[in-house]
Amino acid sequence: MKQSKHAISGILALVMTILLFSQCKDKATNTPGETNTPDEAGSQDLSIVYVDVDSLLVHFNFYNGLVSALEDKASKQNSSIKSSAQKFENEVLSFQQKAQNNAFLSQERMTQEQTRLQRMQDDIQQRAAQMQQELALDQAVLQQQLSDSLVLGIKEFNTPKKYSLILTKSGNSILYADKQFDITNDVIEFLNKRFKSEKE
Repeated sequence: MKQSKHAISGILALVMTILLFSQCKDKATNTPGETNTPDEAGSQDLSIVYVDVDSLLVHFNFYNGLVSALEDKASKQNSSIKSSAQKFENEVLSFQQKAQNNAFLSQERMTQEQTRLQRMQDDIQQRAAQMQQELALDQAVLQQQLSDSLVLGIKEFNTPKKYSLILTKSGNSILYADKQFDITNDVIEFLNKRFKSEKE
């Protein structure tokens, strides 16, 4: 799960960058015949804020719901595989004891039991591999859902174009940021309200 959180942090940073460039592009496009002189461009109010990605992910209900569902599924699958593996180990021990005690009626019966145990082991390995693939696909879907939700949510949050730039702060990507420019809590509150209204 830690890898998925790092990947999601990276996706969130990418989403914010895309939003940043699209907003800059929108502001740079002028109506026909309109030009900005250097003085006018310099006098425009440039408001820059940032969102702490780690805090956002911790408090974003939509994301937490997705991660919780994925973790539950992974836990159930792990329990299923562990149970099958334990049953297999017990049967292997039973086979070994029978082989040592010459409890098989014939060599053919012993070979049949070995073949059955081998198939059982192969089945467990295939199921485990299939479950890993399913979880990887689910994780990719989760990342896409989060990305889509954040792109729409941040655009909606900034609809009146309150801010010229919204940066992400994750780890050490921003070396210094004054706390007054941190809008993380505002974004979390907005996104959670938006998510709650979508559910109703």
